[in-house]
Amino acid sequence: MRKIAILWVMAAGTLLFAADSQVSERGQQEEQHSCVQCHSLRLVNAQRLSRAAWGKEIDKMMGWGAPVRDRNLLLDYLSEQYPDSKPVPKPELTRNGAASGSKH
Repeated sequence: MRKIAILWVMAAGTLLFAADSQVSERGQQEEQHSCVQCHSLRLVNAQRLSRAAWGKEIDKMMGWGAPVRDRNLLLDYLSEQYPDSKPVPKPELTRNGAASGSKH
């Protein structure tokens, strides 16, 4: 009986991981579709917002014409991938060690 319970837990975990992976992939596709027509994903990916703030940002962008197909999916994805609790990424460095986009 214990082996069956362990196998069930492992199978459930695998299914949850697969579901999370699919949601993440679909969310990333929605982000690509909805955001890159106006600006780079670097701008989006550098943001760290609460779920409520992401919702306001999505609504604002939709008001400006962003072609969001699935608002809830995009909101779930952005608030999970770029929450206000996650540190902002450091700027990418060029080959000479300067921050990318700097004038030096």
